[in-house]
Amino acid sequence: MKVIFLGTSGAIPTLSRNLPSVAVQMDGEILLFDCGEYTQIQIIKANLGIGRIENIFISHLHGDHVTGLPGILMLLNHASRERPLYIYGPPGIKQYVFATKKILNFFAGYEIDVTEVAENARFDKGDYSVSTFLIDHTTFTLGFLVEEKDKPGTLDVAKTRAFGIPDGPLLKRLKNGEDIKLEDGMIIYSKDVVGPAIKGRKIVYAVDTRPTKMTIEYSTGADLLIHDGMFTEDLADEANLRGHSTVTQASQLAKKAGVKKLALTHISPRYTDSRPLLEEARNVFENSLIAYDLMEIEIPYKKEAGSKVN
Repeated sequence: MKVIFLGTSGAIPTLSRNLPSVAVQMDGEILLFDCGEYTQIQIIKANLGIGRIENIFISHLHGDHVTGLPGILMLLNHASRERPLYIYGPPGIKQYVFATKKILNFFAGYEIDVTEVAENARFDKGDYSVSTFLIDHTTFTLGFLVEEKDKPGTLDVAKTRAFGIPDGPLLKRLKNGEDIKLEDGMIIYSKDVVGPAIKGRKIVYAVDTRPTKMTIEYSTGADLLIHDGMFTEDLADEANLRGHSTVTQASQLAKKAGVKKLALTHISPRYTDSRPLLEEARNVFENSLIAYDLMEIEIPYKKEAGSKVN
């Protein structure tokens, strides 16, 4: 699992920071969170492969989070996409997508499946799920929780060979948690030859928001929290007025939630030097960082005590 920051500025792009967008790479699949203008170019720069985008999640309908979406949709068509693309967002996202498509007279050779989320929801995507929750901005805005499902533990091949279990389907059944019966009648229990399950990874995206208790709840124990950190603490009143967070507020939230790492984004263009932001955040939560365009963060598996990851 890898997180790639495609755009890390606030509402105004700069020469070094594009408008908001974050890609999450899950094996060969890409999830896109928000889609500011120029996102398609950033995807190319990051060498992500436009065709691997399967799901796009839009937090809210402010222009800096959606103006890049039409370009993505058209680029996918030029890439001869045939399978469906799934888009999730707040009420109004369906009208935005299809009105834009109509006005631009844009033909899509693939299905565009748009789901509007009016309240907390959960979408099962097979090996992972994405849940939505309400955050606190100046308009209806969604936060997103990506949760990977637990994976089977490590199969102890030495033990299976000692039991005389042949390579093949029986080993797969044991690894998937199933007990088996050998030809001589011996029952082999999965728990005796398979280590502890590998805990799934967890990422939270909460951008364009004041700090909220709901974000703490959904972020508890997360491997990575991607959070709004638009201002330093001296501009707390402005942050509150505009529906954003200071880096101190975000780092306090991360500490309360017990996250492993905090990535601050949606940085005001007034900060040409991000060091004051980083220093302020790390005074509260040491494992904080200021995201920058095309930054990549690998999310490793969690290792249980005494366990080994395949």
